[in-house]
Parts: sequence; C-alpha cells; structure tokens
Amino acid sequence: MNMQPQTTNMPNIAVPEAIKNAGQSLGNSINSIKTGVNESVNGFSQQAQAGIGASSQFLQSNTIVAKFAFIILIIIVFVFLLALGIMLIQYFSGPKTNPYLIYGMIDGTDGHIIHQDPNQVDSVPINRSNNQSTGLEFTWSVWLYINDLGTDAKNQLIFNKGDLNYNEKTNISNINNGPGLYLSPQKNSLHIIMDTNDNTNTDPAILDIDNIPLRNWVHIAIRVENTILDVYVNGVISGRLAMSKVPKQNYNDVNVCKGGGFMGKLSNLRYYGYALNVFEINGIVAYGPNLNPSGLSTTSGAATGNYAYLSNTWYSTKL
Repeated sequence: MNMQPQTTNMPNIAVPEAIKNAGQSLGNSINSIKTGVNESVNGFSQQAQAGIGASSQFLQSNTIVAKFAFIILIIIVFVFLLALGIMLIQYFSGPKTNPYLIYGMIDGTDGHIIHQDPNQVDSVPINRSNNQSTGLEFTWSVWLYINDLGTDAKNQLIFNKGDLNYNEKTNISNINNGPGLYLSPQKNSLHIIMDTNDNTNTDPAILDIDNIPLRNWVHIAIRVENTILDVYVNGVISGRLAMSKVPKQNYNDVNVCKGGGFMGKLSNLRYYGYALNVFEINGIVAYGPNLNPSGLSTTSGAATGNYAYLSNTWYSTKL
C-alpha cells in the first residue's frame, strides 16, 4: 500500500500598502535624479558650446588688437632708431659742443691758428653759443703758467677769436675780439676784451684782472651769460662787467700765442657752449692742468718735458 505525501497549501501573505508606496516613491526619486542629471549635463554642454563660440570671437578680436599694437610698436621703434641715427651722425660729423682748441701743453711763444672752416683738415669749429632763457651764454677755459712779464711795452696775446690785424702800439686786434685774452705789458695783469653788438664796434667791453700769480699754474675762466661777463681765477670770481650791449660773436679763427705770444706755458684751451657754474669751474681747477705736451707743440721744452728744476712745472712733472 503506497503512501502518498500530503500536500500542504501555504496561505497567501498580503504585502502591506505602506511598503508598496515606499518602493514606488524610491523608484520615482531615482527617475527624478536621472532626469535632473541628464538635464544638467545637457545644459552644461550647451553652455560649453556657447563659451567656445564666445572664446573664438574674443580671440579673434584680440588678434586684431595685437596686430594693430605690433604695427604701432614697429613705428615707435623705427622713429626712435631714426632719431638716434641722426644724433650719432651729428655727433661724429658735426662740430663738438665743448671742444678743446688746445689739448695738452704748449709753449707760450708757440703760435697756432685754430681754423674754423670745416673744410680745413685741422679745423676745430665752434658752434654759436646756446641761447637760453636768460640769453646767449658760453665759457672759455685755459691754464696759464707765466714765467716772465717781459720788457716790451705791448700787450702779449694769449688767445683771441678774431683776426690778426693788430695795433702796432698795443698789439691788440683792431677788429675782432670775441673774446680776446692778453697779458698786460710789464704787469702781472690780464686784459680781457669782448666785442659787443653796437653800430660802430668801437666800444668793446674791457676788463682787467690784476695780481695774477707768476711761476704758478693759474686757471682762467671767461664766462658770459647774456650781458654779464665774469672772470674766474682758480675757481674764484675775480672780476665782473655788465656790458651795455649783447656780446658779438664771429666766425673768425682762434689765434693762440700769435705775434710772439708770452713767456710761459699754456694748457687745455677749451670752449664751452654754455655758462659753467661755479662747481663745474672748481672741478676743472681741482683736476689741474694737463702737463702732457700737445700734439700741436713744436718746441723742445714742451715736447720733452725738460723744464728748469727751480720752476713749479718741473716739480709738477715729478708727481
């Protein structure tokens, strides 16, 4: 007798309504999150595409500005280089503003003519003075060593910018002295003449500086500013003259120690196209004279430096 297993029917378990609702809510939330993420990604993509378009337009506009700025920069550099080239050409080919007429030392009886014609090979052209707000101005600077006053009753020429038409009695140029520096006869005094722009040119400005040291190097600066003529001796103002007329400038040669010159030495005759101030003049004095023989020197004493050992020049060469 076969035994059949008995089948037991399981009762149906009812799912609570709350759990169903929770599952549906969770599914809806996940779907909402997916939808939000998709929308955000799509929005970002659209913004990125719009940004790329705007960036390309910005870059294109910047490229135009950069090209324009580069062209302006090229023009500025070209103008600067052109101006620099013109200045260099003027500096090397034109006359110097503050040239040396005599560089180094020459004997006081060694006469020279410094030509102003640029066509001359050995010329040293001098520009007209600077016209500042106060008027024209210039300065002449020179070192002198006066050995002896001599016995001649005539003035002794140190230098003048003018002509060689000297008066037979005074040995002073009759026509042009712009300026003229002379050693007074038998007297340790300097005689300075500056032509002025009067109608007759017969009333030049004249200034005498007395008590010039002998057998010592002395620096002389003739400074003109408008109608005021100052003379500095070793950096100290020693004479002033208020001229009645504006100084007269000329294009004549510079004559140095001509007509016999003077008994002594001359060093570093220089022209400045402006009025040196007292500090600049004292700077020249502090530097001292140039005792090296000038390339223009033709005398054996200045060329070799063989001076009498009792003179200050001899001791200066041993320093």
